[in-house]
Amino acid sequence: MDSKKKYFMMAATLSLLMVMSVLTSCTDNSGISVEEPMLQGKISSYNEFDGAMLDFTEADMEKAGFTLGDLVSITLDGKTYDVPYYNGYYNRNGEFLCVAYPSYPSISFTATNTGLPQELKGLEGHSITIRMKQKGGCLDVQKAMSLSYTYDRNNYADISDAQFANARAVKTGKIVNGVLHRSTTPFSNIISRCNYVSEYLEKSKVKTVLNLADTEEDILGYDMPPYSRSLWDEGNVILCPLKANPTADDFNNRLIAALKELPKHPAPYVVHCMEGKDRTGYVCALLEGLCGATYEEMVADYLTTYDNFYGVTPEKDRDVCDMLVVLKLNPCLMFYAGVSDEAQLPNIDYAKAFSDFLLSHGMSRQELDALIQVLTTN
Repeated sequence: MDSKKKYFMMAATLSLLMVMSVLTSCTDNSGISVEEPMLQGKISSYNEFDGAMLDFTEADMEKAGFTLGDLVSITLDGKTYDVPYYNGYYNRNGEFLCVAYPSYPSISFTATNTGLPQELKGLEGHSITIRMKQKGGCLDVQKAMSLSYTYDRNNYADISDAQFANARAVKTGKIVNGVLHRSTTPFSNIISRCNYVSEYLEKSKVKTVLNLADTEEDILGYDMPPYSRSLWDEGNVILCPLKANPTADDFNNRLIAALKELPKHPAPYVVHCMEGKDRTGYVCALLEGLCGATYEEMVADYLTTYDNFYGVTPEKDRDVCDMLVVLKLNPCLMFYAGVSDEAQLPNIDYAKAFSDFLLSHGMSRQELDALIQVLTTN
């Protein structure tokens, strides 16, 4: 069996298992229904990502009998939603989940990268009930996806400063080596990497930044490294703060406006968000495909980030890498390519498909040609 067929068989199996988990009832090992854990509370507020923050914590969930990787049922205003309980956003964009995110003060009921839809917003004070749907029903995904990294450079002694900063040149398709780079943020030191990024950008002679994370107010509040400060002072930082949902109109309207501006600024360029992982990964994939990258090239570049942060590679961690691609990268590529069949992804002419997308979403032929030209010529 060739590698493409094997990969997509694994992808199909993963999708089937996830669907089956939603349809399976909660039983013990003998197949007999057991008493369900239950926790009741209220929506206390909404976070900046349109997630409903609940008035109980991960410790409360554990005390009630829930553990990460369970499939749970959330009842709100008479409607019930069967969702996974994770400590990260481990499902596809727009899919509901219950999340004990490490930096959140309490449990959140939300949808990955999109936040809750309009009908589930503005419900502060409304009662919410969580019951067990299937104990451990999503445990395989939780175990595979619960990756963590540290802010301590000493914990990454076997990689370079650039790798620690998740900073690298994008070399796929016809993109000229050294013209386009990607990285973690060079402005905020919230993940203790901005000084390493700034040094990398200075060494690489980067002149323009496409910033997918910050507003002007954010930027003005940072104590940024000298080279990062110089890029800002020279007016060569394009601010394009995005939520990590490449299928959203707001994401693409903002992004296309920023891409129209990019050729007006000097190369080389860098694209970054906070970690250089999701938002940066989606935007770089769009630019890579636009410049003729293959599916395999885009996947390899996307997964390099997970090696830099977590030491996860296709050679050592094939199942984890497959899951990352299926849950995160593939839906982005399918959306921009306008296809619904995941198995088509290795065979798409991405230069044409992505050009068609941009042209049909407000970019002129002249603007598109200018963007491609600055990325593919010295």
